[in-house]
Amino acid sequence: MYRKILAVMCAIYFFATSLTAYASMPERKIGILKGVSQVNLQVSEPCIMINPETKEKIDNIEPNKPFTIDFSSMKFNVMEIRGTINLRSTINGKKYFGGVRINKNSNSLTVINLAPVEEYLRGVLPEEMPPYFSLEALKAQAVAARSFTLKNKNLHQSEGFDLCATTHCQVYEGVSSISGITDKAVAETSGMTLCFNGSVILATFHTDSGGMTESNANVWGTEVPYLQPAEELAKKTQVWNVKVDKEVFAKKMGADFGELRSITLSNLVIGQAANDRTTSGRVKTALIVGSKKSVQLSGIDLRSKFSLPSTLLNIKFQGGEVIFEGYGRGHGVGMSQCGAEAYSKSGWTYDRILNHYYKGTELKKLY
Repeated sequence: MYRKILAVMCAIYFFATSLTAYASMPERKIGILKGVSQVNLQVSEPCIMINPETKEKIDNIEPNKPFTIDFSSMKFNVMEIRGTINLRSTINGKKYFGGVRINKNSNSLTVINLAPVEEYLRGVLPEEMPPYFSLEALKAQAVAARSFTLKNKNLHQSEGFDLCATTHCQVYEGVSSISGITDKAVAETSGMTLCFNGSVILATFHTDSGGMTESNANVWGTEVPYLQPAEELAKKTQVWNVKVDKEVFAKKMGADFGELRSITLSNLVIGQAANDRTTSGRVKTALIVGSKKSVQLSGIDLRSKFSLPSTLLNIKFQGGEVIFEGYGRGHGVGMSQCGAEAYSKSGWTYDRILNHYYKGTELKKLY
């Protein structure tokens, strides 16, 4: 009897200390798997499985002992596996930071990583910025990624988690991708977050602006004070070229477009606006003339239809081909990662880099 009482007391203590450890640092639910019938798991330390809806303990989980959760035998709508902040969970052979949550849907399971934010960032940073970039650029990226993470709680609420592990949110590869230099960038900026008027900002970022970043309003339609065009040290970076056969191009314009006759777009000058270009020089609209009708397309539509790296481009129609010639990679809003690296190499610190790309913001240590 004494042993049973002691075991129960130990379980209660472990449960309480586990929740305290997680409460000391923000946590995010990261969607790892959807639509699966079962998942293979393993944990690095003794854990408890709980029903988060009732806070009741379901079971004790032994460390380093593989086990399987199956849809047909799962008795609860949701269960969580919790341990200390140092817990590592292996999901179908891949190791992640933190615990695991499993949601039972009508006919499948959704598997979610319960990741403490700082640990999660260790698995994000090497995927979002090359580890060979300089430390100050990596620190700027760490703060931007942390701000994005904290701002976007419940971004995938309808699916049962906060963030996905893909480029839609931030690429997250768990423990496998960590490196010493990116860990250092996360640790040296721990808790540091970008704020505007006291609130965490939406710190968007992209690979390379091509010479000047873009305003949020020109890409996503909403004016955001801290997401305005910012100049770069170098212009016409990340040169690219895409060729499309005129018949393929015409088909993308619709069945009633006819043959391609001409394309009207002013010449690109980076940092110079025109009627059909934004302040940074990106395509606002282009007039596409066909034999049956004309179409006015936005730069964003062109990029989407032809999988273009950016909208900072010129268009030529010659020799039976439409030729896109442009610069940069990504949507162009917020911090340019390659631009941050250039400023870092010129001697800028991470806070100066962030202030350049996110106008009027301030750094705050939130935890």
